[in-house]
Amino acid sequence: MVYGDRDLRPDQDDVAPSVIGAEFVAPLNGDEELPATVYLSTERVNKDDKDVTLELRDTADGHRALLAFTSLKQLVAGCGDGQPWVAVQGGQVEEIKSRSGADVVLWDAALPPEERRTRFQQGD
Repeated sequence: MVYGDRDLRPDQDDVAPSVIGAEFVAPLNGDEELPATVYLSTERVNKDDKDVTLELRDTADGHRALLAFTSLKQLVAGCGDGQPWVAVQGGQVEEIKSRSGADVVLWDAALPPEERRTRFQQGD
């Protein structure tokens, strides 16, 4: 695995889960092949971490979603340049979805602008 943003971020355990509506989702077409490398949004990750906590989101229709991106550029565009991430093989996404407790995978979803993480947020 390859880890993304290694900077420490404040804990956000007391924040309600975000809800993503269909207007923010660009689903992967059933005819498209999975990319060799997929980028998943995570909670803060450090170089020596053996486990990674994936960032799951609630959808407007009540599902629990794993955010997956077909490129690092798509992840930054959808989640902000301060979003921690992990890179995995595309063929692992379904297993990761099952093991994480997610119901669906949202491909290249763009979070509402106010929920995107920037590298240099005020107060950091």
